[in-house]
Amino acid sequence: MDNRVSMAARIDDVIKRRFKTREAAVPVVGIPLPSLDRYCRGESDVPATRLGQIARACGVTCDFLIFGDVDASVSMSAPLASDIEGDVAFVPLLDVVASAGPGIENPFPATIDHLPFPKRWLAELAVPETFARLLELGGDSMEPTIRDRSICLLDTRFQTPRVEGIYALIDGKDVRIKRIGRGWEGKIVLISDNERYDSETLAGPEAEALRIAGKIVWAGGKI
Repeated sequence: MDNRVSMAARIDDVIKRRFKTREAAVPVVGIPLPSLDRYCRGESDVPATRLGQIARACGVTCDFLIFGDVDASVSMSAPLASDIEGDVAFVPLLDVVASAGPGIENPFPATIDHLPFPKRWLAELAVPETFARLLELGGDSMEPTIRDRSICLLDTRFQTPRVEGIYALIDGKDVRIKRIGRGWEGKIVLISDNERYDSETLAGPEAEALRIAGKIVWAGGKI
């Protein structure tokens, strides 16, 4: 097997074992998602500095990523490499796939994991660690703002749409992600950023029944 391909497979494997998805790895690794995708597919060489970033974030050595002849099991069992552990918060990942289109039925979301997120970024987003949650989005109706299968950061302090923005909505047993706008006479407008999808207008009992789980403030970048 070509060394670039085998190294790409190891990079992809350690990222998935550590972060579950490449999107979730971006803020900690510090490499843009398109570049990380190319490295994991073996489509381009990995510069030495970036290889070091990946190794440090995933708790393995560069030797392991390049040659595959170092046992990474011990370092992979740690939450993060010790030299960066103090710089990240471990944010709960909810057991829910929020729909960007028609609702996807979900049970009451429980925490299934904790993913690392830079404390500096939480501070810049003005999200206290206590109120931060992560969830995955399914569907393309919020593209290009939020891609399908993106990991989103939720600020759970927002239980009502006090300002226009993108929110996680609880609609019966469905969890959805939509941009919320205000219509006439107190109506609520659910807006899809993808122009192929129509907006929805809620009024009366429908508007009153809508529950807000929080505001989406980050999805691979600040929202």
